[in-house]
Amino acid sequence: MVCAYDKNMWKNGAKCAACLTFDCDGDISWKNIMRRTGAVKEGEPYSPVVLSMGQYGPNVAVPRILRLLEKHEIKGCFYVPGMFAEAYPNLVKEIDRSGHEVGHHGYAHLNPSRLTEREEREEMDRGLDALMAITGKKPKGYRSPAFDMSPRTLDLLVEKGFIYESNQMAYDVPYFHEVGHSRIVEIPFHWLTMDWTYFAFNFFPPLEYQSGITSQEAVYEIWSEELEGLREEGGLFTVVMHPQAIGRPSRMRMLDRLVRLMKSKGDVWIATPLEIAEYWLKEHSP
Repeated sequence: MVCAYDKNMWKNGAKCAACLTFDCDGDISWKNIMRRTGAVKEGEPYSPVVLSMGQYGPNVAVPRILRLLEKHEIKGCFYVPGMFAEAYPNLVKEIDRSGHEVGHHGYAHLNPSRLTEREEREEMDRGLDALMAITGKKPKGYRSPAFDMSPRTLDLLVEKGFIYESNQMAYDVPYFHEVGHSRIVEIPFHWLTMDWTYFAFNFFPPLEYQSGITSQEAVYEIWSEELEGLREEGGLFTVVMHPQAIGRPSRMRMLDRLVRLMKSKGDVWIATPLEIAEYWLKEHSP
């Protein structure tokens, strides 16, 4: 890992950078959860109630998020599994037409660390093919389903020409992974700034890590204070959100306040992860 870190590192003299990212899992991840926990046996139907939580994302939340981003004239990144893109091609086209980044998020939202080498490569290729067929563009950024990676993942990302990935947490600013004679940028995040930490909840099957539903006011306090701290130190504020979770009206009101806070500072560079990665490669490569 290689990391540059000083308080004068950001574009146009900004004190810090921020990116808003959205993992569009839809109901795919719930199907995986139900299979993994044994709530659904082979051949049995999935619970329509559980699936409906995921379906809220493309049906209501993503359009609501797009309206918020348009209102503030900022761009975000939507990490899209190939299976989601095939199910909602017009929505993915709208995300792309609106100027937002479309990142790779696997094909069937399967954890790479639980796959064989052949299976991981197939997941990567099918996801790439699906996104390219719909947007006409090859994604340059990757976020792993479940934020997990195999020992092969970085090599595979470099092989496929990705510029960055966003799964790890070793620094407060972007850093480099040296992979053979190549390098790939890490756009770090932390569980602290992920909505699923606070808002993920289901009755059955219960999520093994759920802790109830947190007030959006508590989350605003946590996120805004983290923004203030990273701004003081010149860091990168990466917010990881899931449309089905953040897209509820009360939480979107909170996100609106957070964006207004970022913009009010006048020295926070709000950019997509790809913009940040490309800038980091140009200005901070060792």
